[in-house]
Amino acid sequence: MAGGFDDENGKFRVLVNEEEQYSLWLDGMDVPRGWTDCGVAGDKKTCLDYVGKVWTDMRPKSLRVWMEEHAKNSAANEEQAAAPPAATPEAEAPNPAGA
Repeated sequence: MAGGFDDENGKFRVLVNEEEQYSLWLDGMDVPRGWTDCGVAGDKKTCLDYVGKVWTDMRPKSLRVWMEEHAKNSAANEEQAAAPPAATPEAEAPNPAGA
């Protein structure tokens, strides 16, 4: 007889952590430190279906944020490198020697 996490008909809850990673937890068990109850409960299939809809990017939140910031910084650096150098007053001044 199946029981615990293997019980397809058991009652589960969906938990999420600060990194926006999801987990199924047996209903009635204390929520572990670092996890929050999403408010979704039901049989295993119901909970897994919910997780499949909301957890579309498996990367931890901190990695996603770092990658977005890195991409923005890289794009800004590429734009700066591609821009022509700014004209300086010395470059625009007439040559007094008349050359």
